[in-house]
Amino acid sequence: MSTVVIGGSGLIGNAICRHLWVPDHEVYNYDFTQKTLSYFFDAKERPFHHYLTLSTNMRVFIDCARYDNQADQFLMWDTAINYFKRQNHGRIILFSSIYGHKAPDFSIYHGTEIKETPLEYAFTKGGTEQAVRYLAQKLKPWNIQVNAIAPGGVRDQHTEDFQRQYQASGNAPMIEPKNILPVVDMLLHPDNAVNGQVITVDGGWSL
Repeated sequence: MSTVVIGGSGLIGNAICRHLWVPDHEVYNYDFTQKTLSYFFDAKERPFHHYLTLSTNMRVFIDCARYDNQADQFLMWDTAINYFKRQNHGRIILFSSIYGHKAPDFSIYHGTEIKETPLEYAFTKGGTEQAVRYLAQKLKPWNIQVNAIAPGGVRDQHTEDFQRQYQASGNAPMIEPKNILPVVDMLLHPDNAVNGQVITVDGGWSL
């Protein structure tokens, strides 16, 4: 069994790769900036399409990358979907954000080092959430589950001022990558029946 993680070199992707690495479960990280697929600990490089052509055991596709070109994002999804259709099974986990379904609180950025979230980010994440529902419905006949995780603010060398303003805004602190891992485990459990859902992981910040 193997998992492909798109964006596995990022903060969240790296945590997922390391968490899923267990005996008999290979984890491949596709670094989209380099357009190569690497065995997570071995650094063997193979083109993404070439790997999927040769592989017979991919069961999970996780996309937590940030794309400059949405066409590239669709290409990644379409490649994985076509692969899963051929084997009549698969688990897909996409990543949205709290800003995919909630308007930003612009006040938390005032006087800090963090720039306001651009409209393009919210637009893309909102589209991802609708894509989850669309794909989950479309891919039911092939036994392919599609879900998304929508993290809140993830702590990553942010200043204390920003963390304090973030927490004051929603009465909940920033999360850490490890807080996302239990949701990944649940979605990949053999008995999981969740499909077409966006699961928010933010400690209740967006309530």
